[in-house]
Amino acid sequence: MPSTPPSAQSSTRKLLFAAAALAVCACQPAPTPSARAAPSPAPSGAAGPATAPSPHDAATPAPPPRDGAAPLVQATAGDGAASAALDSRSPVKLAAPPFAQTLVRPAPAGSSAAPRLVKVTEQKNTITDEAEWFARNGLSLPVLQVPTGPRSGARPLPSFVPTRYGDQELVKAIDHGDHLALFYGPSFADARFVAILDAAHRVVAFFDFESFLVPPAFAPKEAEFVRGHVGWAVAKDGVLYVSSGHRTYAASSKGKNAYLSALDLATGQLLWQSAPLVCNAENFVLRGDHLLCGYGFTAEPDFLYVLERATGKVVSKLPMKSGPEFLVEKEGKLFVRTYDTDYVFDLR
Repeated sequence: MPSTPPSAQSSTRKLLFAAAALAVCACQPAPTPSARAAPSPAPSGAAGPATAPSPHDAATPAPPPRDGAAPLVQATAGDGAASAALDSRSPVKLAAPPFAQTLVRPAPAGSSAAPRLVKVTEQKNTITDEAEWFARNGLSLPVLQVPTGPRSGARPLPSFVPTRYGDQELVKAIDHGDHLALFYGPSFADARFVAILDAAHRVVAFFDFESFLVPPAFAPKEAEFVRGHVGWAVAKDGVLYVSSGHRTYAASSKGKNAYLSALDLATGQLLWQSAPLVCNAENFVLRGDHLLCGYGFTAEPDFLYVLERATGKVVSKLPMKSGPEFLVEKEGKLFVRTYDTDYVFDLR
């Protein structure tokens, strides 16, 4: 039989805790993954080139802010433009990535110094107290309630958001303020398609990440476990930054797991892919000219990483007591929740 992770730090347990936590802080992560299933073919339709959005800071204040983002403009009743646009187009099928650190061309970014993370506190948690951690620190993730998820009090999904793409369900929706990132797949564990909607509800990119989800090599008995998913995505300056990977041991895919990638938002061309094993946390943080992310799994090394936004190069890493699960920036500090330890860092 294929190897499976120990129950002490299994993906199922993480996602159950995450659901409870975000219920309290009015946000909703993915629930317990279901058994792997091959995605059904996407419906055909007239393909159209994606166009890059013009990111801007929304003027309306957030109630309350999530990761510093202002809320997306709310839809009016009967606004079905985005849904119709998604149904009428086929996603751009992305070329297979190298599954290795690669720079094709730099993403647009400045040259500011990398943030220096100075540890303020480190405290053991009780593993089951994620809800209290979010509430105690006034934290949340910018996720919206999706129809197939358990009701948790998260902000409702705007009426203009399509809840299906053919036979693929909307499994995650992230509100970054000036754009939405929508994830579609057969289940919460298998997000494969990503659509980006701008503040005017227009579909500005729609990608099929199938080629990112199956590593080029894996242990013979691990096939059903190494199929990955798209985890988190954010668009900035015409670039989509996205995490992808599977939820089992790195050895199962011979280390080809847990990447951050940067794609041209208009074409889907790969700009860069990070080194492997840098991002399997629920989310990552885009901060100025850098990305903050984390990786860890059971007995594997656990680290918090800082990457250049232009190239994906790792510029620093900090050892963690266990794998990072959530990263939230607030008021110049980075709050990091790992499996059994809570950290707070000053960002200098």
